[in-house]
Amino acid sequence: MNAAQKAAQARLANQAEHYNAAQARAAERGPMHLLTFWTNVCRKLAKDALENGDPTVANKLASHLNDFYRANAG
Repeated sequence: MNAAQKAAQARLANQAEHYNAAQARAAERGPMHLLTFWTNVCRKLAKDALENGDPTVANKLASHLNDFYRANAG
């Protein structure tokens, strides 16, 4: 593994540690905080993909949210 690969692997490990800790803190604070955490993470993924010219993540998220709404709206 070269230096760039090691750096990328370390960055991913740090990100995973950060998200795991943030998720645990949100869960301790209750369901709405956990919902907000996951909403923000998903929005970031979609935004990053859009900035890289890939609308598929945003389209999938929008579709999933629409399905969720339809399944749960009164």
